[in-house]
Formats: sequence, structure tokens, C-alpha cells
Amino acid sequence: MKKPSAPSKPKQFFDVQVVPMAVNAAGSLEVALDQAARRLGLRPSTLVAGSAALLSLAVLCAVRSSRRPA
Repeated sequence: MKKPSAPSKPKQFFDVQVVPMAVNAAGSLEVALDQAARRLGLRPSTLVAGSAALLSLAVLCAVRSSRRPA
């Protein structure tokens, strides 16, 4: 089998566009989390756990309200 000389267009798009965008988003989220943790005087893991708890509670309430008969 012959190996192609260049990567495919979808792989090149993924490597050039999607991956750098995801890395930048993750980095900015990490910086925001660190700044919030310093400002509030909490550990970042506590903020992440609290955010996850609030998000899951919001999803639970939304699901329960959508199942209620009209």
C-alpha cells in the first residue's frame, strides 16, 4: 500500500482549526477558574464540584418540570 503524501482534508482541518480552538478554550477556562478561586479564597476543586452540583440540580429540575402533566 502506498501512503498518501499529505494528510486528508478533514484531518488537516481538525488539526489546524478544531484542536487549537479547543486548547485555547480549555486554557481560558483554567485561567478563569484560577482567578475565581483566588478571589473567593477557595480551592479550584471546590469550585468545580459546586458548579457540577448546581448544573446537575438545574438539569434535574428541568427534567422533572417537563414531565409534569399540563
